[in-house]
Order: sequence, then C-alpha cells, then structure tokens
Amino acid sequence: MPDNNLPSWRQDLKSSRKKEGKSPSNRWIQLATVSVRNEPRLRTVVFRGWNKDTSMIIFSDRRSEKIEHLKSNPNAEILWFFFKTKSQYRFKGKISELSDNKNYWDTLSETSKSSWFWGSPGEKINHKLQSAYEISSNLPKSENFIVLNFDIDSVDLLKLEKPIHKRYLWEKKYKWKKTEINP
Repeated sequence: MPDNNLPSWRQDLKSSRKKEGKSPSNRWIQLATVSVRNEPRLRTVVFRGWNKDTSMIIFSDRRSEKIEHLKSNPNAEILWFFFKTKSQYRFKGKISELSDNKNYWDTLSETSKSSWFWGSPGEKINHKLQSAYEISSNLPKSENFIVLNFDIDSVDLLKLEKPIHKRYLWEKKYKWKKTEINP
C-alpha cells in the first residue's frame, strides 16, 4: 500500500529495493563530490536510511577526503542502480553533517565501531592499532564518526526497458511532481 505522505519517487525506489531483495545493491550507492581542485571524485558508500522523507543518511570518517570536498562544495550526486529492475536513480542535492549522531553510533556493531578508531583513511595500515580496538567492547563514540545528511533536490530515474527506455524527473522546487522526459 503506497504511503501518500512520501513523494512518488520514494514509492518507486521502495519497489525497486523490494525486488532487489538481499543483494548488496540494495544498500550500496555511489557518491560523487568535487575535490578542492575542481576534479570529480566518486566512491561507493552505504545507504543508512532516511532522515525525513527526502534526505538520505550516510556514515563517514571525519578524516576522509570527501569531508574536505564537501566543506568547499556541499553539492553532491548519488547514483543507485538496481540490477533486477534495471532502474538507475540519480539524486542531486547538498550534504551537511548531522551534529546529533549518538543514536546512529549506538546502532553499530562492536566490530564496526572499532573501525572508527583505526588510522586515517588512505594511510598505511597499523595492525597493532587495529587489533587493539577489535577486542574492545563498549567503545565510546569516536570523534571520527560523522553522519552525513544528503538533502535531495531532484531525482532522475532511468528505467532500462525494452523496446524503449523510460525516464522520469522529480524536483523539490516543483513539489516533487513527476515528469516523463526523453531517455
């Protein structure tokens, strides 16, 4: 039964996710940012849920390069592709940090929590530092753990159908009205 309070793209996305089942693509999304040198940067991150109806949640390490990118330019794009429905969702919006993130930290497993105490992303691995935290339990919230809020401004859905693809656009400024556009 559709939730009438959600934009129709959320309902389409929910349907795609349901058909995808337990596949990793149900949670793995590609996040694009722009570096301080104005170069595109793309990486896979994990979708962690919704903050309000049109904002995605992503966990990140405060020391990762994407945080510097977002400080200089909060504009970002997320691509989420579902193999079974052959549906590609492109989300455009702005990312900000959620300051109240303790409840998100509490949802992590002890193993996952330990990874936030390792060395900085991109540095050479220090196995002694990693193993020290792997055996710890009840770890306090790491200062490196941050929650990003991706506030969506537009959604572009491309459905790779035969004999002809379908494409739809929703924009916040038009109250999420669905518009069919050329693929």
